[in-house]
Amino acid sequence: MANNATVRTADQSADQRIRPEVLREFRKHSGSILAGVFAGAAFDQVALVPVAAAVDRTGRFEANFADRGVRSGASAMIALWGDSDDRRAESEWLKLRHRDVRGTGTADFQDVKYSALNPAAWKWIAVSGIFVVLNTFTYCTGTELRPEEEEAAYRQLCEAFADLELPSAAGRLPVDLAEAREYYDTMANEELHANPFLVEKFAGLTKLPLPTLGLPQPARRALTPLWLVVRPIAGHVIQVCSSKALHPRVQELTGFELKPRHDQEFALYIWLLQWAWRNLPDRLLLQPLAYNRFRYEKLIRALRGFGLESFAVPADRR
Repeated sequence: MANNATVRTADQSADQRIRPEVLREFRKHSGSILAGVFAGAAFDQVALVPVAAAVDRTGRFEANFADRGVRSGASAMIALWGDSDDRRAESEWLKLRHRDVRGTGTADFQDVKYSALNPAAWKWIAVSGIFVVLNTFTYCTGTELRPEEEEAAYRQLCEAFADLELPSAAGRLPVDLAEAREYYDTMANEELHANPFLVEKFAGLTKLPLPTLGLPQPARRALTPLWLVVRPIAGHVIQVCSSKALHPRVQELTGFELKPRHDQEFALYIWLLQWAWRNLPDRLLLQPLAYNRFRYEKLIRALRGFGLESFAVPADRR
């Protein structure tokens, strides 16, 4: 009984160290547009050579890799903010469509065999996505997570991506944050490698094309002149912010050289992000699906606040 009491006491202490408002802030961050400046941090996925070979083989990056980012972001929003039925349907759809992604690379990857549903590759991409959200939270919001809150935030993301897990043990997400970090470190030091695709595409962030998805052709024509002026600056900001958020070993593999002046740049970008986080209304700050879901959850909490603590006869009427 003493051992059980000790466990309960430890659990209660941990709960007291977790601030519910911070976890709500973390969930809000997972739907924020501000994380877009760290989009290049997801390039750690193509540091795994079979993944680079597969993405290179499809040619979609070459055609318009902004479109691929839009598709990936849309799928992530469904996983993070959709209801359980929609999350499950999206996960099954992704698995079904990725069955066709298998074969052998070309050019620089001509000897590389790949399969998207290989558990090692599938797990790596999922863990990469989780760490992009985790590692950018404090930069975007200015809020430091306590260790227990980091663990709770990790579990929050794992629950959102649970339907994406493959049936085999090798395709399962790490059970806790410590295991996830150990897994990431091992991958970074032993399995990831510099490759032409990774280096070229990270450098190409300063030449981002306008997406074709969700943007009518007349709007694209009208925006193109301005975009050609803005994109070198926007791409550079993404390069710097993403490099700061990446694992040091992976950052080296991108070929982007961080210099002392980038520290001052990054400090400015972080100040602007945190100002936006504190001052922009949710309608501008959040992705549309996240905004609607966040409002729904706030309304549910408000409506539940009208409930009685007990339906029993009040004490003064007994």
